[in-house]
Amino acid sequence: MKRSVIYKISGIVIVLFWLFVLAELVKRTNFDSRSVDLTHSDTKVPSEKGSEEWMEVFVKGRKVGYTVTRVKKIRKGFEVREEIFLTVTLMGSSKEILSLTRAQLDERFLLNSFDFSLSSGLIEFKISGRIAGNTLYLSMGEKGKEETQLIRLPSKPMISAGMTQFLKSCTLKIGESFTFPVFDPVTMTTNPTSIKVAAKEVITLDGKSYEAFRLEMNFLGRPLIFWLDEKGASLKETGFMGFTLVRSTPAKAKLGLDRSKSIDFCELSAIKIEKELKNPRELSYLKVQLSQVPSSLPIDGSRQSLSGRILAVKKERPPFKASYTIPYRGRDGNLLQYLRPEILIQSEDKEIITVAKKIVEGIEDPFTAAEMVLGWVFENLEKKPVVSIPDAKEVLKNREGDCNEHATILTALLRAAGIPSRAIVGLVYQDGRFYYHAWNEAYINKWISMDATLKQMPVDATHIKLIDGGIEKQIEIVRMIGTLEFSILDYQ
Repeated sequence: MKRSVIYKISGIVIVLFWLFVLAELVKRTNFDSRSVDLTHSDTKVPSEKGSEEWMEVFVKGRKVGYTVTRVKKIRKGFEVREEIFLTVTLMGSSKEILSLTRAQLDERFLLNSFDFSLSSGLIEFKISGRIAGNTLYLSMGEKGKEETQLIRLPSKPMISAGMTQFLKSCTLKIGESFTFPVFDPVTMTTNPTSIKVAAKEVITLDGKSYEAFRLEMNFLGRPLIFWLDEKGASLKETGFMGFTLVRSTPAKAKLGLDRSKSIDFCELSAIKIEKELKNPRELSYLKVQLSQVPSSLPIDGSRQSLSGRILAVKKERPPFKASYTIPYRGRDGNLLQYLRPEILIQSEDKEIITVAKKIVEGIEDPFTAAEMVLGWVFENLEKKPVVSIPDAKEVLKNREGDCNEHATILTALLRAAGIPSRAIVGLVYQDGRFYYHAWNEAYINKWISMDATLKQMPVDATHIKLIDGGIEKQIEIVRMIGTLEFSILDYQ
């Protein structure tokens, strides 16, 4: 395989989570009102004038973007607008990413509604939400044709700069701590987070010294640290993998962006190994020693098995015979969930159903049908880096993308054809490194791997599965990027 092809199957899995972590540095969202006392005795009255904060974004000391957060007082609450701009390189291909969030907060900084968009070139993802009671109503899609999903929340959350405004309204005390769930509109999930007012110290920015509170956050096991001045305004924020945000001004924030392509996000997160694997697409067996065992690592005893920190991966062997004909009409509840549509996998969409039926017309055998769908996706999607949230309807419309777009539309088409299927996120080898990658599994009396980007069914043994499930589960990758390492023990 040419090196340029493997470049195209990596990008979105990495950038989404880097963007997510950057958003957490900026947003620090979602206090749980059960854990945080919003009637704190030291609460100060918020400014009626509102505020505007600019930050410069650095990775490994190089400036790659900026953020701006604007807050204004409105009737019975606040309106918050946040913008994140990044210029990134994905395996030599430059991309500009713009994330916009607008939120309406009540007088206690709790969420009433929000609109979120993520755009990169001609591709744009939009989602909106509103709170009624403890239910979050999410909507996405064209106006008048929106799809809605309901998410039950334990309590009304905060979003965007809600937490920042809460902190500005409080008199911070060293040793004070908070626990809250973080809701993210990118993954549509809520994850537990803790934050502590750790110390008061002096930091220097552009030659000027500030007395600041250091706050420490734990998110998915990764440390995030930020410093606030005595008024609660952000001074500096740091995260893993070299991300740093520094207070700036409107005139300075957008200047001097590094477009040299010297920092490649995929290369930065890839796992380099010493032993080169020959003919990786042909490998049927791989044994590695992990530096640590990820808690989400799927072990099925057949394709992937684990002994201590030794992981063995075996390519599935034929025959692949199913006891059912398509569409699957069994009653196994665990399988039925992999036939149902999701908010980004619209397997009941008329166009997706029409395409799926045309591909598998006259075929009853699930394995043969799955191969036909795999081949159609491989042939009909242009392989190019796309930075967006993968949406099956949009992928079918645009017919382009990298591994996540391939995996998303393949999942939707397989389900529309009546074959239980799910997305997989893990690692795949090329040229001395393992890159984060997405592929699929289809149920043919057991889960069989398939990769529409590489046109493999089953996939080669260099595909190491880390997570199975949709984007709501893929956030777990954050725990692994930059910490997971391994060495090759054997392969064939």
